Amino acid sequence: MKSKRQQEILRIIGEKDVETQDQLLSELRVRGVQSTQATISRDIKELHLVKELTGYSPQQFREAFALRMAMTLLRM
Repeated sequence: MKSKRQQEILRIIGEKDVETQDQLLSELRVRGVQSTQATISRDIKELHLVKELTGYSPQQFREAFALRMAMTLLRM
């Protein structure tokens, strides 16, 4: 569940400008993912998303995600 929710969060911020956690929560619900603001807040922190003036930054995510993937592959 957590993994699916976090994947959806990343899809959403990659597709849309998301300026608030409430917006993100609403978009998750439209996509059939039920959650709470507190959970979304933890997900944002775990995903190392950064809120900029224009909203949550997918660019920052891509850099963090690439680093995590590289670290995972190195452990294999």
